[in-house]
Amino acid sequence: MKKCNIGLVGAGTVGIGLLEMIRDQKEAIRMKTGLDLTVLEVATRTPNKVPSWVEAKVSNDTLSLTKNPSIDIVVELIGGTTSSLEIVQSALNNGKTVVTANKALISEHGEGLFALAQKQALEIGYEAAVAGSIPIVRALRNSLVPNQFSSISGILNGTTNFILTKMEVDQLSYKDALKLAQDLGYAEADPTFDVEGIDVAHKISILANLAFACKTHRENIEVKGISSIQDKDISNALAMGYRIKLIGSAFMRNGKILMSVQPSLVPLDHPLANVMFEKNAVYYTTSHSGAGMLIGSGAGAYPTASAVLADIIYYGNRRNDTSKEFLEINHFPGAIYGKFDEEKSRYYLRFTTIDKPGVLAEIAKILGKYNISISSMQQEESMENEPTSVVILTHSAKEGDYSKSIKEIDSLKEIIKEPTISFPLMENMGSN
Repeated sequence: MKKCNIGLVGAGTVGIGLLEMIRDQKEAIRMKTGLDLTVLEVATRTPNKVPSWVEAKVSNDTLSLTKNPSIDIVVELIGGTTSSLEIVQSALNNGKTVVTANKALISEHGEGLFALAQKQALEIGYEAAVAGSIPIVRALRNSLVPNQFSSISGILNGTTNFILTKMEVDQLSYKDALKLAQDLGYAEADPTFDVEGIDVAHKISILANLAFACKTHRENIEVKGISSIQDKDISNALAMGYRIKLIGSAFMRNGKILMSVQPSLVPLDHPLANVMFEKNAVYYTTSHSGAGMLIGSGAGAYPTASAVLADIIYYGNRRNDTSKEFLEINHFPGAIYGKFDEEKSRYYLRFTTIDKPGVLAEIAKILGKYNISISSMQQEESMENEPTSVVILTHSAKEGDYSKSIKEIDSLKEIIKEPTISFPLMENMGSN
């Protein structure tokens, strides 16, 4: 029997979920894996909120925990990139294996942390940092290593997927769907990190690092969120045979990587289109294994805690093993980035304009000027000289030309000054 003592930093929703799982599954884990898990210490900003059944020492002294010689694994669950960075560095410098669910920390500081871990002959587990309960990190680092990846993409945020699903299924407005997500604990009081795509950007950068074996950085990702989507966009997409999803994607084009996070129209017959509510999914295309998809719960305490516990078990059994996993981004060359301007996609465009003669012709003229051909056009019925929505589905054209045309269309005096909505069709993304 191998003993493993744990120090937990952060006792929020996921932290308490983890403590419950260790308590309830301690004997089952011992029988299945031969690992005896004990939580020795918990450090949190609110010690009084830790349940009374927790037998570990509870305090607000995080750095003291990282120096405790009896602790084998430090689990970091506080999020952010300031205090968490100091905690992880201290843990590594004091000989502790680290397990974290912190996607921002790994995305922004992973290179330095993995280098420090290697110097200390230690390891960092971060399965829970990407896609909740889906074991995609382990798959990319082990099972799928023989393959060359052409693309990796997915629904990587359970909060936004839940919001978009409720907007469709229950015909809720974006505002009402967001409030419901907050009431259920899927969204924070300040949801910006989720709904503006920042969370997905961190995650897709981590996946791209592993899939393409090169160093990618969050600042090289084009990011758009879902906050400007209206219920009419949801219904328009369905009528056209698509479903709107917030997609993080990375693909290889002529030796260069392109990455983006944006709402996209996914064909209803694509596997990602039917990933609903708080579920996450990762879809990939490879040289030898072909296409594949992993799906699982992506929001809530237990899916994330499950991935954290899986890492604790895996790395707990590897402690003192002379063979360490050093397949980390500090070994990879820097990424060479491509530009989206020359990429081609079909697009969904929605303009709000004044219903008067000649406006549609002017919009079509501007699109034609930039070599953008219209596949279909719809206009809401309205009174003359009143605001109306114009929805256009285009044929394939260059991304750069879309940006120029939208800027020119938005300058028309007949266009109501609210954001022009534009989504690429996923069937074309990365398939130039």
